Amino acid sequence: MILEKCPAFSSAWETYQESWGRDESGIYNDIAEFATFIVDAYERRDTEIVSAAFALLEEFLVNGDEEVRTVASVGFLEDVRNISSWRPFGSGPFVQCLGPQSKVAWAEIEETWRGKQSLADVVRSEIRSQEKK
Repeated sequence: MILEKCPAFSSAWETYQESWGRDESGIYNDIAEFATFIVDAYERRDTEIVSAAFALLEEFLVNGDEEVRTVASVGFLEDVRNISSWRPFGSGPFVQCLGPQSKVAWAEIEETWRGKQSLADVVRSEIRSQEKK
């Protein structure tokens, strides 16, 4: 579906797949590649691609099963947030692209990262939370 809705990603996708050779890349690596492509598209001011990607994201969050929704939010949205945080424009511009369900997912990601500086901090916090249950 991603290639269907965002055909401009095709060339980058083929290059990415070739880089893995016969190894399995995994869905989170795959979606990270797409997130990087979208952040790069924003940086190039290719808003049509960015809009298409976020419309597709919303569709995944509304109509997808639990696995699809998790990959869309934890994979794509969190990756966009983190990748763009290293760019001069930051993650703020992507908030304008969010639909109703993706706004909820974005807020959850923001809460998860609040007060944390690294993925290790996030993981430690989640482990502590699970231990308290």
